[in-house]
Amino acid sequence: MNLTIKQLRAFVNVVNAGSFTEAAKRLYVTQSALSLLLRELESELGVRLLDRTSRRTELSTAGAEFYPLAVKVLEDLDHAVHSTLQLHERLRGSVRVACTLLYGQALMPKILARFGERFPGIAVRMLDLPNEQVLARVAAGEADLGVAPQRATPAGLAQERLFQDRIQLICPQDHPLVRRKKVTWAEALEYPFITLPLDFTARLQADLTAWSEALKLEPAHSVAYLTTALGMVQWGHGLTALPAYSTPLLRSFGLAGIAVRDPVIYRQVSVFTRRGSSLSPAAISFLEFLHEFMADQA
Repeated sequence: MNLTIKQLRAFVNVVNAGSFTEAAKRLYVTQSALSLLLRELESELGVRLLDRTSRRTELSTAGAEFYPLAVKVLEDLDHAVHSTLQLHERLRGSVRVACTLLYGQALMPKILARFGERFPGIAVRMLDLPNEQVLARVAAGEADLGVAPQRATPAGLAQERLFQDRIQLICPQDHPLVRRKKVTWAEALEYPFITLPLDFTARLQADLTAWSEALKLEPAHSVAYLTTALGMVQWGHGLTALPAYSTPLLRSFGLAGIAVRDPVIYRQVSVFTRRGSSLSPAAISFLEFLHEFMADQA
């Protein structure tokens, strides 16, 4: 059996219009072409669907049973086409975003709110993770894209620069350095220092060493999570360093962020995707919005 959508539309329109003349007008075809489509449909089904007289066209018994089924097929097809067009136009779907803990707290909530206003039909699931796990989730296909500090691009991943974040010194609001107009790393490292995971600390030390080999991180404490570091600073165990996007988190700990120089250190933040793997329309929408949002912030 080889039924066509044209045949079904011809049949349904003849029934709805009540005549071949009106149905032909609605479908922008000739009456002879419309009649041919109906004859082909009846031939495929092996039954008469319409009883035609000189004055009117009516459904046969078989036609009355077939009509709602034909309508359902056409409605389902129209729905499928509409849904696919919405996907193509990036109006619906879902996207999984892996993000480091800092930017998951300080940046993503605002981005997700703004994105939801523009694309209410796209569901975003955020995975907030330690730095080293973000890229692993993207590589494993468990996240469509990841937001993390820039690094050598791992095999199988693609990296796009997203924005730049300055490293600042974190200390209690009543710390003597807060009152200084200018603070250098040499001055900051005279105080006990609390370091974060190895990746962050190693890169920070490399930047300090590039400026002067005399600038050495000798941590009083090493912790795994930024909130632990903030708590340690709050209770006087030392100072720490974090990107400037941590600033909104400092208030609840009674801490201050200080712009420190000699050297001024920046962190590039990137978005990572799987190389050779096409993003869904929803993920493309989110990626484009992410770049647009950060450009506006800059």
